[in-house]
Amino acid sequence: MRELVRNFAKDLLQHALIPRSFLWRMPREAGVALTFDDGPDPEFTPALLDLLREARVRATFFLIGRKVEAHPTLAARIAAEGHSLGGHSFDHQVITSMSRAALGADLQRCRAAIRAATGVDTRLFRPPKGEVNLASIHGVHSHGYRLVHWSLTYSDYRRDGLEALLGRMASRPPRPGEVILLHDDNPYTLQALSDVLPRWKDAGLEFAAL
Repeated sequence: MRELVRNFAKDLLQHALIPRSFLWRMPREAGVALTFDDGPDPEFTPALLDLLREARVRATFFLIGRKVEAHPTLAARIAAEGHSLGGHSFDHQVITSMSRAALGADLQRCRAAIRAATGVDTRLFRPPKGEVNLASIHGVHSHGYRLVHWSLTYSDYRRDGLEALLGRMASRPPRPGEVILLHDDNPYTLQALSDVLPRWKDAGLEFAAL
């Protein structure tokens, strides 16, 4: 029941209240959006990019500003290989406790870091841990950003092993229109995608960056 209420609220935001400022699903004909949070990670992001390039899949990376500043060449590679970019805050601070001014400063600082490293000026934003309330949603909207949530997560943040992650992926394969949340700082995510991505493509799924 709780999930139904959350999904109804997200549908309301995307389709009625702030359609240009909130996204959690895509049209079915647009395919599936793979999205990755918490990078760029110097250990695992390069291998993930190799995997995506080999599979000819473009994804969306929501980057943490301080990590972009620490690894600008890697951030630039993500953009150069055709993936979309969004902000994931400057230092992964949950936004629900921020004032409107502090939120705006954080959004801008992360955006500036991404622009300096990649040349991409993005207004896509995913809140750390997905935590939002009405005030923070309004704050993101009022500062001119598009808040991107998700319709499907495999909870790879648990880092509970490859077998557990593959089990969750098998229990609910993605359907057209899904926005999938994953993380590119996780070895199990990379291993699981190496297994399931070819099978998802063989099943006819198409993938698109946001």
